[in-house]
Amino acid sequence: MKIAIAGSHGLIGTNLVTHFRKSNNNVVRIVRSKEQSGIYWDPITGYINHEKLEDYDVIINLCGEKIASLNPFFSNRSNLISSRVNTNLILSKTIAKLKNPPKFFITASATGIYKPSQKRITESSKFNRGFLAQLALEWEEASKFYSNDKTKIINLRLGQVISSQSFYFKVLSNISKYMKISSFGNGRQRWPWVSINDINQSIDFIIESNQIEGAVNVTNPSLLSCKEILRIFSSSNNSFNFIRVPKIFIILSTNTYSREILLNDYPVFPEKLLKSGFVFKEKSLEKYLNEIN
Repeated sequence: MKIAIAGSHGLIGTNLVTHFRKSNNNVVRIVRSKEQSGIYWDPITGYINHEKLEDYDVIINLCGEKIASLNPFFSNRSNLISSRVNTNLILSKTIAKLKNPPKFFITASATGIYKPSQKRITESSKFNRGFLAQLALEWEEASKFYSNDKTKIINLRLGQVISSQSFYFKVLSNISKYMKISSFGNGRQRWPWVSINDINQSIDFIIESNQIEGAVNVTNPSLLSCKEILRIFSSSNNSFNFIRVPKIFIILSTNTYSREILLNDYPVFPEKLLKSGFVFKEKSLEKYLNEIN
């Protein structure tokens, strides 16, 4: 297959490029520097030569500035929006111009689009209000600028990514190993997570099975709570964690984005993937951590 990837130098993109190339696919990066190998674009001005994207089987957009920050004054809304919404819009408009458009336009999205719930959250669950949910909604809507029956749009609602290089893995490792934190708030809130391996495999599955379209929850089906995840991390680090961080402390000391990530209950379930026959490689977070540590 011919695959073009924007955001190919981030964590997911780097792993995905390697993964696809191992399967002898022709992978081309969509890059922001003329000095780099690939298809040049400038998301700030909206420039991209659409003819360079003719005859690709798959176009993937993984662009998006990191949201989480423990800095209580962190805002940076404009960059969060432009790195997601604008890049999707440019590629979507480009696809509209193609004589031979791709079979798939796959874009990243986020589980923060959903309203927190004590019940299982599936692709048909209600959306939340607030900046993060609106950001995710606009992110997805920007991928739908074109209308043709040749290209399926896939919006990957990703859980927090765990790999040996991921920001999430490093943060949880540090707070369990050095800060001895056992929970944030009551610890019962579910934290959606997914391994980098299962992201690669799920994208493979979506393309090869050709039976999924629209929003897709890419989250491990184990639905672990904050307390359970931190216990597993502390066990992996051979540490005894006993410090419970009160909810009020988190509210006073972090920004809105981090607060939602830490405290909201998100039992996000990958219903579409499982019903379509996808099998997650990582059945146990504990076993996975032992492999990557």
